[in-house]
Amino acid sequence: MKFNLPRRQRKSFESITKKMISDNFNKTESKELFSNVKKQYTDAPRTFGANQGKKEATLELLIIIGNQIAEEYKDLEIEMVLGVPELSKTKA
Repeated sequence: MKFNLPRRQRKSFESITKKMISDNFNKTESKELFSNVKKQYTDAPRTFGANQGKKEATLELLIIIGNQIAEEYKDLEIEMVLGVPELSKTKA
């Protein structure tokens, strides 16, 4: 699968994952990329008083990637746990 990201998220994706956005990813690589972005989100410092902080931008990227993974692979679904997306298997 290829990720389709907005322009403002492409550079963040490549810097966090160390992969090119034009690459094709299989299911395990996609889940690994999701966990890398989620780890980056949890490690990012809270930003107060900024219009757009790193933590908020990383959360937006995480939501976009999670939705695309859940759309591509029907046995995975996205759940929001305390405002943070989480991939889980569906009962099929």
